[in-house]
Amino acid sequence: MHLPEPKDKVKIQIDSIKTPVGEVPTVESLKNVVAGLNTLNSDMDNLNTNVERNMSAIDKELRNIRKLIAEETVSFEVMSQKLEKVSNQLERLAKSEKEKWESLQEIMMDIAEIIKGFQASLDEYSSRVDQRIKETFKALAEIITVTVREEQK
Repeated sequence: MHLPEPKDKVKIQIDSIKTPVGEVPTVESLKNVVAGLNTLNSDMDNLNTNVERNMSAIDKELRNIRKLIAEETVSFEVMSQKLEKVSNQLERLAKSEKEKWESLQEIMMDIAEIIKGFQASLDEYSSRVDQRIKETFKALAEIITVTVREEQK
């Protein structure tokens, strides 16, 4: 049984543009994130397909062993070898799946970090905008106060 090699890591480049409130991720960068998630989804679908195919092969092997035992045509040594083969296949499959799962978890952690970075940037930009609005209202209030005083003279 042969499992496919994992594809190269997906790298997502996030570019930003400078706006009056600071840097903001470009639409193309967001498209890159979505494309990366689509690639991840495709890899997960392929992984599920491979697991299903491998489990089917193992199930077939187990049925063959049961048949041989039922017909009493196999020696203990042959049965032992077949069971060892199945055991080895299961161990390799479990190890491979564990590695793939750990890789998937790392990718998801990276995505979570990217999202945290976006959130932090948005919070910072929002705070700056709020501060500028407060300053603008304060300046406007001062202008109105000065204007009212001058009109009263």
